[in-house]
Amino acid sequence: MTVDELRKYPNCGHYTDEQAKNIIHTLENLAVYLFDFTCLKYGIIIDNQSVIRDKSKENDLNIAA
Repeated sequence: MTVDELRKYPNCGHYTDEQAKNIIHTLENLAVYLFDFTCLKYGIIIDNQSVIRDKSKENDLNIAA
């Protein structure tokens, strides 16, 4: 978000550049915090190193056994 985009919202047109930059920085930090919290709460892990098991192959092995 840019300063100009922030100022387009209702009641945000009066902020100085410095105030607007601080608000944008705070909103970005809040978004990161909420994303991290949600991932922790619901067990969502985004990691390229994680191994993903293919359940269809696992079921095939159980049926064959």
